[in-house]
Amino acid sequence: MSRVLAVSNGPVGRACLLEKMRPAGAHAHRENHVLIQIEGGHHDYHVGNEIAVLDPDHAVLVNSHELHSNLTVCERSIMLMLYFSPEWIETQFPALPAYVRFFPRSSVRLSPALRQQIEQLARQMQSSEDDQDEAVHHLFESLAENLCHSYGPCFSTRQRPTRINDFRIRRAIALMRENLEEPLATGDLASKVGLSRSRFFELFSACTGLSPKHYLNMIRLEMALQFLADDPSPIAELSQRCGFGAQSHFSKFFVDQQGFRPRDYRRVALSSTVPRAPSLT
Repeated sequence: MSRVLAVSNGPVGRACLLEKMRPAGAHAHRENHVLIQIEGGHHDYHVGNEIAVLDPDHAVLVNSHELHSNLTVCERSIMLMLYFSPEWIETQFPALPAYVRFFPRSSVRLSPALRQQIEQLARQMQSSEDDQDEAVHHLFESLAENLCHSYGPCFSTRQRPTRINDFRIRRAIALMRENLEEPLATGDLASKVGLSRSRFFELFSACTGLSPKHYLNMIRLEMALQFLADDPSPIAELSQRCGFGAQSHFSKFFVDQQGFRPRDYRRVALSSTVPRAPSLT
């Protein structure tokens, strides 16, 4: 089982330091994010339709709503995962068209300067100093700016949308969120927006890049991470809010998607004192 070492939530987004010992299944996030290896061997990731390399010299870049998973995982790795909030991305790239793929490449070589920033952030996230949160937020913001502006979007005014936008699919997504505790069957969603089941699948994938099932799982994971970090309610209650009839089903879903248990994430995310992690030096 993978182990959460430190979590930081702030205006830029979420940074998670993880001791990874278990692969994650196919899943997506609404945030553009970067996976970075601090220690450990070579990983292969499936990102969209590409194979991406993750090792200490290469980062994996994943776009919003892009399906990704581990193809291989070494015995033990220390990884830094950076998720950039859509609101922060908008402040950095205010003229960016919605249809542009934020990260053009799925794997990039890290410069020595970026590698130094990464190691600084990872060390600071393990610190027990009084001003640790402020220092982490400052380092995270600086690193995020450098990563996004170094490897982020380059677009032409001639570029055409790769996905279409349909009001029926927007309505279906709204219904998914409104009925998260008791999810609607795919056939019912299709009927409510006036589409046949087969046409609904086709149009949903064309608009989002994901199947309805993967999109619902993305919403569930997004809400689960938010609840676990912000809400001290029992996990059994949170699992019901995310549409799971039993806590065991929720825990299995969370582990399959993230590689670690929900209670382990909550323990670190809710804690004001971040536990010491294995040394990175």
